[in-house]
Amino acid sequence: MLVWWSIGEGVHVEPHSHASEQIVWMLEGRMEFRLGSEQRVCGPGDVVVIPGGTEHEAWFREDAEVIDFFAPPREDFLLGGKPAYISDGEASSNAGPM
Repeated sequence: MLVWWSIGEGVHVEPHSHASEQIVWMLEGRMEFRLGSEQRVCGPGDVVVIPGGTEHEAWFREDAEVIDFFAPPREDFLLGGKPAYISDGEASSNAGPM
């Protein structure tokens, strides 16, 4: 499943985990990111691989465009809207099977 996000400056993706493996591809903007106990800063062109079941969170310090890949697909994303763990600003997505 591919999800293309437009995420506004100031958005915080609260700590969470899910069964799906996730690959994050940063297209634009900057994201401070925590994966387990590891912290990093990601910018355009960076890729992060998140194993299923691993807690992670992110802070967007500027407007960003991000593509997420999920395997298996996240059924909750197919219902539309944004997950409850995305707070403190604007985030919109287009989700669909790939």
